[in-house]
Amino acid sequence: MNSTPNNTPNTTPNNTPLTTSHSVSLSVGQEAMKVAWQIDPRQWTNIIPVPLAVDGDLDPGRLRHAVDRLGTAFPQLRGRVTGSPGSHRLDWGDAPPIPVTEITSHLARDEAVRLAWQTPFDLGAGPLARVQLLTGPDWKVLLLTLHHIVADGASVLLLLDALRRAYAGEPVDVPDDPRALQAHALRSVRLAEDTDGERHRAYWAAELGTGITPLTLPAIPADPPRPTMLSDVLPDDLVSGLRHRAETSGVSYVTTLMAGYYALLRRHTGASDVLSFLPFHGRTLEETRQQVGYFVNLLPVRARVSATDTYTDVMRRLRGRVKSALAHGDLPLPTIMRSAGLVGPQARELTHRSIFQYWHAGLRDGLDVMDLRLDAPGSHAVLSLQDIESTAGFTLAVMVREDSAGTHVLWKDPAGALGEPLLKALATDYQDILWTVADDPGTPVAEILSNPASGAVSGTGPADPAHTDDDALATMTGLWQDVLGIDDVRPQDSFFELGGHSLLAESLIIEVSRRFGREVDLSVLFSLPRLAEFTEHVVGPRP
Repeated sequence: MNSTPNNTPNTTPNNTPLTTSHSVSLSVGQEAMKVAWQIDPRQWTNIIPVPLAVDGDLDPGRLRHAVDRLGTAFPQLRGRVTGSPGSHRLDWGDAPPIPVTEITSHLARDEAVRLAWQTPFDLGAGPLARVQLLTGPDWKVLLLTLHHIVADGASVLLLLDALRRAYAGEPVDVPDDPRALQAHALRSVRLAEDTDGERHRAYWAAELGTGITPLTLPAIPADPPRPTMLSDVLPDDLVSGLRHRAETSGVSYVTTLMAGYYALLRRHTGASDVLSFLPFHGRTLEETRQQVGYFVNLLPVRARVSATDTYTDVMRRLRGRVKSALAHGDLPLPTIMRSAGLVGPQARELTHRSIFQYWHAGLRDGLDVMDLRLDAPGSHAVLSLQDIESTAGFTLAVMVREDSAGTHVLWKDPAGALGEPLLKALATDYQDILWTVADDPGTPVAEILSNPASGAVSGTGPADPAHTDDDALATMTGLWQDVLGIDDVRPQDSFFELGGHSLLAESLIIEVSRRFGREVDLSVLFSLPRLAEFTEHVVGPRP
């Protein structure tokens, strides 16, 4: 590997190497995932399943060899997270190969796939990718599962193309210099903490800092709640009409689809101020364009949709809101939320209600995810991508996927908080709205259908604070507020949900040890992240 350029520092301030032949620093977004995993190692929010239905015969030995070549070409997939707060790294030195296993199941296909991909990864041990060949009574699925800390949606296309080539015995030509990952990680830290990100932080503070109200959908959850996913394909004539309408209206096809979605949220919630998230590819550095890694960033896009608006108004307004968000989209999401004062579980309940994901799965030349051919002498199989269940921790997640089979719309209720009846109503009404957009975008937006207060989704109540001496709790509250840079920290609040990360955690522990006159281990904060329970551990329970 070439040495680090002369104008790039070789170490961090604590003399940790920035880039080695087998490790790189974590970005701000990756650090947030590491913290989330430490809090709950069993969570699967950041796991990406890529299920591919198999038609034909796969040679297991050749598959293992092809996956080994992927692990060589993209060694970060075999990695693990090492280091300590302030110097966490993704390290693949002496890492084992990506595991490939064969599983026979008597379950229905979707249930077997879900059981397989929801098995959590161990970030401290790795590898952070696995491949499973699942076989049922009348189905077969090749399941590639990745942890988000090493991959994103664009990475999936790169990996599938590389798998196809490796299986056929062709060269897998990929970038092999980890400095692209390192440059992205360091840039994310500069934007989050230094003057480089000041204008971005100011934009998001102004955009999100006041007036946000939660989107309350009229939920009809099952008892007990169960995850629900509905898949739909837009008719070809509707897609043609929407593309034509987008062109004549001076907006993109994606904006047209988003405008229909925002109008749908207005219709079912009654909200005129609509907030939903949009994934941004984040590959703004040239060297990251063809790199496997985690670069994506989620952006909160806020737009007004009033009863007097036409669909044309909504499309054009949303185009402007998305353009502005993308112009400030390099600021990592944890910093976006903190800049706007949106930290803690209450803020998450306020904002993380909806995400609109658009994934063009046909962007890579020569790769058809619905007709992915794994060919080799004596072995021939055709793979087709199935619905991807994963979400980013939102109440409602909608994924629009473009590929050779058309425009797919996947409606996800991952926690079962909304219920299948509402999900079906949303899917039906969305198509109705899109038909109106295609036929007559001068029509006023659809009327409100229901009382948003009835059956509204409610968040879980706050935990009861631990019984702690009032003076000690007040002192600890002050320390948390100083370290986090926020006001109004409450006993049930979690340090990490308030925007804390490993560096801030280390600073807090130093201050706590000094103020209370006793040594406190950093691991205590990770195991007891809420203010009251952490304080109780430090000073002891009230007698």
